[in-house]
Amino acid sequence: MAYTIFVIDDDPWSSKKIRHILNMNPDHDVVLFDDPYQLLNNLQQQPDLICVDFLMPKMNGKQLINEILKQNPNQDILVVSGQENIPTVVDLLKIGVKDYIVKTEDLKNAIWKSLENIKEKRQLKDEIKTLKSQVKKQNVENTNIIGENIDIKILKENIKKAATTNINIHITGETGTGKEMVAHSIYKNAKQITGEFISINVSAIPSNLIESELFGYEKGSFTGATKSKEGLFEKAHKGILFLDEIAELNFELQSKLLRALEERKIRRIGGSKLIPVDFKLITATHKDLRTEIENGTFREDLFYRIYGFPIHLPPLRERKSDIKILTQHFIDNFAKQNNKKTPNITSGAIKKLESYSFPGNIRELKSTVELAFVLCENYTIEKDDIRIHNKIKTTIAEEKTLNEHTNEIVQYYLEKYHFNVKKVAKLLDIGVSTIYHLAKQNRIKLK
Repeated sequence: MAYTIFVIDDDPWSSKKIRHILNMNPDHDVVLFDDPYQLLNNLQQQPDLICVDFLMPKMNGKQLINEILKQNPNQDILVVSGQENIPTVVDLLKIGVKDYIVKTEDLKNAIWKSLENIKEKRQLKDEIKTLKSQVKKQNVENTNIIGENIDIKILKENIKKAATTNINIHITGETGTGKEMVAHSIYKNAKQITGEFISINVSAIPSNLIESELFGYEKGSFTGATKSKEGLFEKAHKGILFLDEIAELNFELQSKLLRALEERKIRRIGGSKLIPVDFKLITATHKDLRTEIENGTFREDLFYRIYGFPIHLPPLRERKSDIKILTQHFIDNFAKQNNKKTPNITSGAIKKLESYSFPGNIRELKSTVELAFVLCENYTIEKDDIRIHNKIKTTIAEEKTLNEHTNEIVQYYLEKYHFNVKKVAKLLDIGVSTIYHLAKQNRIKLK
């Protein structure tokens, strides 16, 4: 692969001499510039190295370097100058320049020695980043997909296939079926991914804040923006961005997301610079996006952009043969996490679990099993330890204030529907702002 080097110098003879030295390596692709503004306009090519002359008439070296680093913060820069000024050298190294060379008769050896050090440090940095990514993948929550149902076997194969390419992935399934776990599993199996797994639940964030979360913002762009903030698009660079409940994204932001996916560049709120971003996108929803398109709430062009590799998760009621396997898995994990002896579970308890439809799917099964673990005696989970009933019905008879009942009802539905604020507000016939107001008063918790 070619190693691209930009060289900028207002002296044609000097720039050609540097190009001649660099071109002694056939793997180098050297591009000359004599205008700093022209170089800045070509930064989207993301060169491996930029050689900068410090004294130029249109823009001094420090100004140019600052502009370069604004667009490409990790850019390797080598200053080649006829001036030797120690305070200037120290200042440039502080802001991110990799090396400073003075134009002397021994320029060739100086450039080659500096270039070798820059390449070596870059390679070491990339290796460290890769190792950190591998460690993070090893440390992510248990992403083993449990089950022997035919749909789960197909799911496991699809995860392996989806992880090997940069195709966008769209996961569908009811609340609690494990959509985020599947996304984590894809991340863990994606060997080519070196960045982080960045996740956000669109429905859990107020619509007026979601844009700043995704795109970030510059200092002073709005009241309270006391410093610049990197958005999730930037944080997911070279990694995976998981947008859960994508159907809840408002129409305006759908348009901005589409543009970001097509151009692979974003602009922070209040910013003027385009920032290159490169990530694998995984989206998820419990809704049918085709129906949302027909209803006019979701963009058809965005749907085709994100649909890519579709993965559907079946509800637990359609894979009841896996309930026993999942139950034992949750028991083993809970025992290990709490340093407890693993209890047995009776056939009666298993049958009771298998007879229930679990509208909350795997998440509800997990919480039910963990409660049974705590309630059981003599390290045996009996049928009566399986508490399957409507939480609201059991608490409504208790003598509490109206506010206390309200808090419990709202909290119950938030947990049941994976903190989908808009859905809960619609089900309970209350405003979304009411739920956020309760959270602000610490009467409920939003995750």
